[in-house]
Amino acid sequence: MLVHVGAVQPVVKSLKSKFQKEAVGVLQKYMVKQQRLLWNGFTRSWSDNEQILLQNLNAVPFTLVGPDETAVNVLSPQQSSGDLMEIIYEKFHQANLSLSDIVGQYLSGEKIKGQLETEEMLKVGTILTGVGELILEKDGTLNLRPPTNSAPYFLSIKDFNTLRQNRENVAFWWKALAIASALATTFALFWVGRSYYNSMKVRWQRDQARREFERRLSEAPRVTAPAAATEANNELETVCVICLSQPRNCILLDCGHVCCCFTCYQALPRQNCPICRQRIRRVVPLYLV
Repeated sequence: MLVHVGAVQPVVKSLKSKFQKEAVGVLQKYMVKQQRLLWNGFTRSWSDNEQILLQNLNAVPFTLVGPDETAVNVLSPQQSSGDLMEIIYEKFHQANLSLSDIVGQYLSGEKIKGQLETEEMLKVGTILTGVGELILEKDGTLNLRPPTNSAPYFLSIKDFNTLRQNRENVAFWWKALAIASALATTFALFWVGRSYYNSMKVRWQRDQARREFERRLSEAPRVTAPAAATEANNELETVCVICLSQPRNCILLDCGHVCCCFTCYQALPRQNCPICRQRIRRVVPLYLV
């Protein structure tokens, strides 16, 4: 990589501006862009948008002549990065619309503002900074070309220190973005892991509570025959109010209601009593003797 600073000089006849007769250069870009507003249905607002209608790029071979009169041929300037040309002409042509056109644009979600016509040029005599691969040919000429090792190729009207500072700023923001992405990924993994742990913990606590409930229920005295007959007669009065299939076998505290089975209690989306909506603090088995 080598840095070369010099004045732009054409190798052949230079290009002339379409709008400024006194302006001549080695690179010329003419562009016509349509400026419009597009309706965003998500944000419910109009946003600016540009569409390139016409673009022409003309170039002639040129060299960079340094302070010591050393001339360096610049190859493939279109492949370079940096501020290479300056705007020498700019004019906005506002769209002339009829009432029907305006109504149609509102219905279509696209409003035409007009056309922006610009001309950019790398003028003869401009001091240009080139950063690339310098090659000495057999005939003694020097050529500045894009590096073959995929390193960046710069041609800019800015000085080398400014280019380096801009490069460092870009590298800093890319590094900051990488760190932010890593932190966001770590946080997301932590949140997913914590959510999974909490869900498994709740499931384990429910299973443990169910086993404890079944244990305490199994240790209760067996129902006597008369009581069993009475229970059969009052089956509709003792069935769970939620599933309507299992008997009521638990007491909800602190309210004391006996209204559901333990399986339906565990399936409640909120730990509130189905009868009085009071918060359920704990559940104890219902013993029938």
